[in-house]
Parts: sequence; C-alpha cells; structure tokens
Amino acid sequence: MLTLALPVVGITLGSGQLKAQDTFAPTRSSVLEANAVLSPFPRDGIVPLKTIAGDFFTNAVAATGKYSGRRITVSGRIQSLQKGHGYSKALIVTLQDRTASLPAVKAEFLSGALPENSELDVSGEGGEATLLRRDRHGMILSRTPYLSVGQRVEISGYFKDLNVGDIVLTDCKLKHGKH
Repeated sequence: MLTLALPVVGITLGSGQLKAQDTFAPTRSSVLEANAVLSPFPRDGIVPLKTIAGDFFTNAVAATGKYSGRRITVSGRIQSLQKGHGYSKALIVTLQDRTASLPAVKAEFLSGALPENSELDVSGEGGEATLLRRDRHGMILSRTPYLSVGQRVEISGYFKDLNVGDIVLTDCKLKHGKH
C-alpha cells in the first residue's frame, strides 16, 4: 500500500487563517541558543544592518530565535527598490552593505502603510520611489520623492523569515519622521 502525504493549504483555525509565518514559531532551544551565541536584542529595538546580517550569517537558527515575533528597526543603506508583487505589497526595499558579503534585508511595505488615495511609483531602473497622491477621481495631485538608492534609512517591521539567504521583514514603515 502506498501512502501519500500532501500539505493542506488554507486550514481555518478559530477565527483566522493559518499563515506561513505562524507555522514555524521559534522553539525554546532556538531562543536559548540565540541568548548564548548572539549579542542581546537592543532595548531600543534598533538594529544596525551589519548586526542583523552578521547574526544570520553566524548562526541562522539562533538569529531566528532572537528576532522572531518582534518588531525591529533596521538601520542601513538602500541597495535597491522594486515595486511590490501581488495585491498587498506596495514596495520592497533591499538594505545591504556595500560589499554584499552579508545577507540582505528585504523590507516589505504593505499597501496599508500608504496614505489613502496614494501609491508608490518606482522608476524604471529602480533608483527612486515616488509617492503619488491622487484625488477621488484618480487624477495625480502631487509627486513626492519617497526613497532612493544609497539613502540611509531606519525601517521598522516584523521579522517574517529567512528566504534564499535574505532576511525578510514585513508590515514595514519608515521610522523617525521620515516619510
């Protein structure tokens, strides 16, 4: 007899949907390992790009335990900008050191993070993102520079996962009065 196990998608649990990021919660051992191997999580929640990238480069399991379930603020330089894919992602900002020797941070800005009747336009080469504000008829009222490659920023978001070597944050927002 041949038994086949298939993953089930869209399982309803209580009042919500099972989400991918909910299925791999940090284990007690990964949290303990993070405390033993990595520097402690900063009290102010601000983590330099070099620190978070170094943590994942040194020990991905321990780093997952350290950052899972937390809203963190990563400070660093923008390497690239791209329009988000799908309905809910408005923009993906990649933070990476100049040498690209450590993992990158991919910050997902969701559509709900933008002001009402606004959208982000990313230049063809991905060098700049502009905030477009529209009236209720869809006419553009203003264009405001939002982010650009090379700019130093602080981005706050929730650690989502490690995807093909990149550290993914979701539900991101710019910090400290920056757009």
